[in-house]
Amino acid sequence: MAKRSADSVRPSTLVRSPQCVVRMQFTSNKFKFEVQPAFGNSDGSFDYPDTKAEGWKVTKPREEIAATKDCNGRTSTNMRHLARMTRAWKDTNGVVMGGLLIDTLVYRFFSATSEYDDKGSLWFDFMVRDFFEFLMNEPNKDYYLALGSNQRVNVKKRFQPKAKKAYNRCLEAIANGDKASVNKKWREVFGSAVPLEVTESARSFKDTDEFIESRYPVDISESLAIDCKVTQNGWRTASLREMLKNKTLLLPSKELDFTITECSVSYPYDVKWKVLNRGDEAERRNNIRGEIISPNRAGNARHERTSFRGEHVVECYIIKEGIVVARNVIDVPISTNAA
Repeated sequence: MAKRSADSVRPSTLVRSPQCVVRMQFTSNKFKFEVQPAFGNSDGSFDYPDTKAEGWKVTKPREEIAATKDCNGRTSTNMRHLARMTRAWKDTNGVVMGGLLIDTLVYRFFSATSEYDDKGSLWFDFMVRDFFEFLMNEPNKDYYLALGSNQRVNVKKRFQPKAKKAYNRCLEAIANGDKASVNKKWREVFGSAVPLEVTESARSFKDTDEFIESRYPVDISESLAIDCKVTQNGWRTASLREMLKNKTLLLPSKELDFTITECSVSYPYDVKWKVLNRGDEAERRNNIRGEIISPNRAGNARHERTSFRGEHVVECYIIKEGIVVARNVIDVPISTNAA
């Protein structure tokens, strides 16, 4: 049998060294290897070099693995399921949380309740609802103590506001009896892996909605914030987020300039946008859009003009070395129709 070259085995692989690890990312999907050089100690811990701190640190992965295994067994593998669903929520909604922080929070949730220790998948909707309620009520902290090892796990960005939004989506999904509407709500929480039901109305318009997960691996590790300057007749130019906060009327005909207001990703990187029109009016006009598109203004900004009512949604993505590392979304609700 002929020996295959490394390129034929791994044709779409990216190797880089972010701070402490060497990462091999397979760009054809989300699979990756991370290699951390470490030196074992007699107590079972490991010393590893931190190039950013220019010193040595201690890690105790065996204790964390043991705590995970114990909790997963006690909860009928629900810890593993909830941790995976939390990662899907993180990547879908741009929540800046590392894997160890997720596992620690899931572990703390199951330490506070035994409600789901013996429950199967039919209870997952209630389990994630209660978990997001747990997250949104967590006090602001700079760090948590990791499961098992009790080592510090830093909190890079507040997760409570997005957890509250996910909790409300769970309530809406659980209360809604229509399967198509239910799946749409779950998709807002967990992403495009949730299948959509095909309805009669869906056949009357072209489904042009695209998903960033179909183009790039998604691994959210950085923060991003976007806003929009709104220009409409009879009103001074204002921030969309401030208008939403103050419940200011949004008219159908307006100029919208979407900009990046915060981004922790270091250059170079690429920016993509998505403009999605929702609601009966968008479907009637056969204009739901939803394609992944490029900026059309300087500074990676995006200019749009609205013309009809509906639940418009705009999302921005930061792509670094072929991976989506940050994303943010803003709603543009138009409550009245054009004259």
